[in-house]
Amino acid sequence: MRKRPLTVAALAVLALSGGLVACDDPRVDALHAKCATKNLKWKVTVLKKKARTTHREGRLSAVNTGSGKCVFGGYPAFRVFLGKGPFANGVGQGRTRPVGLPSGGSVVIDFRYRDPAGAGPALGDCFTNGHAVAAAPRDTGNDAMAPIQDEKGRETGMDVCGDVIRMAPPRAAAG
Repeated sequence: MRKRPLTVAALAVLALSGGLVACDDPRVDALHAKCATKNLKWKVTVLKKKARTTHREGRLSAVNTGSGKCVFGGYPAFRVFLGKGPFANGVGQGRTRPVGLPSGGSVVIDFRYRDPAGAGPALGDCFTNGHAVAAAPRDTGNDAMAPIQDEKGRETGMDVCGDVIRMAPPRAAAG
């Protein structure tokens, strides 16, 4: 007789804990609207170059400035331009998972691009960018400016070689 109440209690705890875990399930996020570019504030951070590498790393980040939660599902549109001339496109690498962004929440996309070996762009396919633009996934035609800065928050530029910027899957920002 005593085993039955313990079994019922154990099943209740198991069901309750399973319900709490399911609250952060990406399927629950499907009930929220997709993030729109107009509700995201973008920023590009160029990270310090590692010694003896021909590439550079950076971060594209966006903050949800909208009043409610939205779902960031997929890779953003990301381009770095030199005026109306050459540009480099962001290309996703890997599978993405939807990221739920509460109001004020952030999403981060790490990226890597080819950098000139010397002090500045010398190769024919290199340029120093003028500006960067980004748009939420599946919100094309609504690009927003993305200021470019270094790790200390100072305005900087990007010396880009080639026309591809490789992006890692989006993730929720820590903190």
